[in-house]
Amino acid sequence: MMFFHRFGRHHHDHGHHHHARHGFGWDGDFVMDRLMAKASRRLDLNPAQGLALRQLLELLQQQREALKGGSARQELADLLGGASFDRAAAQSLWDDRLQTLRDGGPALIAAIADFFDALDADQQQLLRFMIRPRRFGMC
Repeated sequence: MMFFHRFGRHHHDHGHHHHARHGFGWDGDFVMDRLMAKASRRLDLNPAQGLALRQLLELLQQQREALKGGSARQELADLLGGASFDRAAAQSLWDDRLQTLRDGGPALIAAIADFFDALDADQQQLLRFMIRPRRFGMC
């Protein structure tokens, strides 16, 4: 998800779009279009590369939706609703989320590889630079 995050926001972007990260709404199409435009512009993608990126972003969005499943807040409330914490139900929810990740992993890995391999050497290097970990302050 680091890949998705780096294209989507800068560390200083705390403005009016702040609500999208805190549960007040998520417009997947808007975010995907924004990521596509930014990546296409910065990496100077050709149509085939743009298609590979779009497929990758769509898979990331599908994975996000699948992981989200129900409402995490409601699920927690349900687990805490009884006289004791329902460990078996909690484990089942956990296992379901992990299985979702396992099931989606191969397609997501293939999409990342397809996109990266479609880039030329200069674009690959720029992508590495774009997603590098950023450190703030003195190290």
